[in-house]
Amino acid sequence: MKMPQFTWAPAVYRQLNGLLCVYKPAGLPVMEMLERIKFSLARDLNELPCYKVESQMRKKDPAADLGMPMVLDTSSPALTEDMLEHRLVLGQRYIPSDFNLKHIHGLRRHSSGVLLVGVGKYRDSLDLLAMSRYLRVYHVKGRFGWATNNFSPKGKIIERTSYRHVTPIKLDKVVASIQSSHLRNTFHYAGVDPHSQAAYRLASEGLVRPVDGHTPPMLYSVKCVHFQLPDFTLEIHSINEQCDYFQHMVHDIGLQLKSTAVCTGVRRLRYGHFTVDHALLRQQWTLRDILDNLQHSAGMLSPHLLAAEDTVQKVGSGLESENHEGKLIEG
Repeated sequence: MKMPQFTWAPAVYRQLNGLLCVYKPAGLPVMEMLERIKFSLARDLNELPCYKVESQMRKKDPAADLGMPMVLDTSSPALTEDMLEHRLVLGQRYIPSDFNLKHIHGLRRHSSGVLLVGVGKYRDSLDLLAMSRYLRVYHVKGRFGWATNNFSPKGKIIERTSYRHVTPIKLDKVVASIQSSHLRNTFHYAGVDPHSQAAYRLASEGLVRPVDGHTPPMLYSVKCVHFQLPDFTLEIHSINEQCDYFQHMVHDIGLQLKSTAVCTGVRRLRYGHFTVDHALLRQQWTLRDILDNLQHSAGMLSPHLLAAEDTVQKVGSGLESENHEGKLIEG
């Protein structure tokens, strides 16, 4: 996609089609985040010449650029010939409802991480990604010693327990059993007999994926990447998961270790080939950055990448850079 010249708003508006990769901050609902992006797009487009009379003014003042409000000399005879097209008469040309945004596999309000959003006419790209059933990688944080009524850190504390007896070895045994129990069901959710030739052929091709997006969550890898009582962090590679499932899983881990635990944070680090390095931060939700991101994402939607195999590999805890908002900030 060729980058447009920021001299005529309608031409730039027609370029707003594709797949957008953004970083959702914790504490911000997905729908509110999309409304903020729409507001930013409308604001930046309205700062460009939107009407013919403004285009004529821009040609006379080539130094004008995005971010500089248009000031028209209404006393000029050339500009008062057709005042019906003046901004002060017609108002702002773009409003937030002019932009079509649709997300895929959203995140809960208090979760954060990579979120894919379809923009404009190419929202069908999300359907292609959904059918690809890519792995999603999460860092799930938990804390031993207490439990809440809704399994989230915002819930009411209903129980406190001791946790000093929990060790990394005991935790690793529990998460390994969770992983193995999920891997035993891979062929079942893929819709093939585990003892058939089809199962062998499917396994030889790579990761065995569920037949569709309506199966129970499949966890392909569960590892503890940080342990410092009472806190711990799990790195999870999964398909068809939900944030609520992780909260219940952390609660069950606490019970299996003769204690209690609550999920304190869920952060998505990767969605298929899209990582936090591709995602736009809150301060980057501007017209220029969004167009750059759409152009970059277009190259990742090629057929060979959509069909490429994404494997289970350690992403890295990134704990040394948690305060860096460009990578793994909670929001």
